[in-house]
Amino acid sequence: MFKKKLNLMISLSIGIILFVIILHHFGIESIKLIYQNINPVYFSLYIFFTIMVFFTTTLRLQTILKAYRKKIPFKTLLKQNIAGFSMAYITPSAKLGGEPLKAYMLKKECGVNIKTASSAIIIDKFVEILGTIFVGIIGLILLFLIPHIPGIIKAILFGIIIFGLIALYFIYYRTIKKKGSFSTLFNLLKFYKITKWKSLPKTIEDIEARMHKFFIANKKEFIISFLFPLANFIVNIIEFKFLFLSFGINLSITEIVLTIVVLGIVNFIPVPAALGFFEASQSGLFSLLRDSAGIGLAFSLVVRLRNVLFTIIGLGIISHFSGEQIINNSKNKPKT
Repeated sequence: MFKKKLNLMISLSIGIILFVIILHHFGIESIKLIYQNINPVYFSLYIFFTIMVFFTTTLRLQTILKAYRKKIPFKTLLKQNIAGFSMAYITPSAKLGGEPLKAYMLKKECGVNIKTASSAIIIDKFVEILGTIFVGIIGLILLFLIPHIPGIIKAILFGIIIFGLIALYFIYYRTIKKKGSFSTLFNLLKFYKITKWKSLPKTIEDIEARMHKFFIANKKEFIISFLFPLANFIVNIIEFKFLFLSFGINLSITEIVLTIVVLGIVNFIPVPAALGFFEASQSGLFSLLRDSAGIGLAFSLVVRLRNVLFTIIGLGIISHFSGEQIINNSKNKPKT
């Protein structure tokens, strides 16, 4: 526990230092860019397509749950999706911090078995990462077409994509062969020695069995669910196109795709809100693309503001959900 806290403190400290340095060097330039060029029409369209991103991710999970014969109202899943996003945003868990909460909310609000909910959410994350790698491949191809991008950056992106593909194939192959990748990893790392986790192997095996059934018997739903990350990619392009236009910056499709690729990579850094790393990566990218780190920082600050607003909404949803659970538990508590 102490080691985890120490790692969190170190990574967060590095992030804060990066944020302060980037803000010190390019903050005035980026704020002027936003203030002097902001276009309300384009910015409103950006907000609209930002909301659409949440819609596509919600529809993806809804499709997967339907394969388990669980028909959950879209509005309920949307709220749980925003709640999960807010939890993931404030925790150093590389986009995974909100998934246990979503599974728990599915159980409590929708009556979905926790094992079914967990397997559906794992598959949802599997499809999301697969879509991210697909976008990364497109970005890599575009990156090789830009001559002045350093070879080391191309090599790093190539390595990340290959590693991701191997990891996903490993999970998929072992799941359809009923070998279990998560249970194998659990035993390999000897997590069973932890007293509180001694009963987990059976639960993990049950979840893997449900994932096996989905991959084998629900290939149609699997393919359909993969279409949503592609739709999400298109929405992201339109979303960021309008955001940059609201600054008076007309980016090419290639530049926007590279922006999305870098954003996708940074989101996996285990630092709360990718603080500092997000700003540094986008500033570095635009210093290469447009010789203006201020554009990247302006983009980062607006996207961060958007994420903070959705996090506040999500925390409100979590607070309301927690309050309902407390009330229900008090009602169900036997009277003495």
